[in-house]
Amino acid sequence: MSRSTRLIGVLLALAWATTGCQDTGTDAGAAVPAPLSAAPDQLTPSINYVALGDSFTAGPFISTMRADPQGCARSRSNYPAFLADWLDVATYTDVSCSGALTTDLYAPQQLFDGDKARPQLDALNADTDLVTLGLGGNDFGIYEGLIGCQGSQSSFCPVAQLDADARKVQTRIARAVRRIERRAPDADIYVVGYPDILPTEGTCAAVGVSAETLAPVTSIAAALNTSLRRGAKQSGAIYVDLEAISRGHDVCAKGRAWVNGPRFRAGVAAPFHPKINGMRAVASTLYEQITGLEPEVSEYANPDPAAVVLNRS
Repeated sequence: MSRSTRLIGVLLALAWATTGCQDTGTDAGAAVPAPLSAAPDQLTPSINYVALGDSFTAGPFISTMRADPQGCARSRSNYPAFLADWLDVATYTDVSCSGALTTDLYAPQQLFDGDKARPQLDALNADTDLVTLGLGGNDFGIYEGLIGCQGSQSSFCPVAQLDADARKVQTRIARAVRRIERRAPDADIYVVGYPDILPTEGTCAAVGVSAETLAPVTSIAAALNTSLRRGAKQSGAIYVDLEAISRGHDVCAKGRAWVNGPRFRAGVAAPFHPKINGMRAVASTLYEQITGLEPEVSEYANPDPAAVVLNRS
């Protein structure tokens, strides 16, 4: 049975059970959905979910932060938390960490506060059913370079180098997916792209540079997402395209923006990072790709506390 078939089958069984769509003419050898009289825990999909990623997954400074460990700046209302809530998972382990590189999947990550985070792949095991992977932007200093180019008043920006580095991420993502598969052979793996941070056309005061200066920067961001998509395809994972859904919600979109501007705003988001509405949008997109259904969207993430797995130090 393929990874996708396994997870989607569980969710379809839940849909049948909760809507009462039971076929009394089912063949003897076919799986029969649980009856409506079953206990609630029998109607809940036993999904063991692990979230891997960098700050665009962790959600630094959105609402309240988790302290396992503090130095990861991981929000209680990032997209993994919303997804875990809406899927009503059996277990939810979030090891995403701000500043993470793809190499931090395999080795301890040095954190800003002097602490260390365990290798992210340590969170996986044979019981893991669902994995989201949102990494690659920090590799080779790509994100730092993009923000530096965007904020610079000079005409210098190493476009060719950043573009070449963005293309190298494909190999790292494909390798990461293969290593995830070894640890969690039955898991569905979703590689999550990056949303539009900067406008693809025009500019605004929040960006601070001309549209002409901005154009090569946005092309590098697009190259990074292309690399993620190709890495996912190469390794058999499912790619989640956030460029398409985030168009028109970049930093210049004012009230429609899903990303914060250049100012640090405690409780809202880090500079040029997703806000809570952006996290909801990512979770909604993932939920629809996983289940084929639209979620009942909530204002804040509230996964079952009993399902939340705290990270070991």
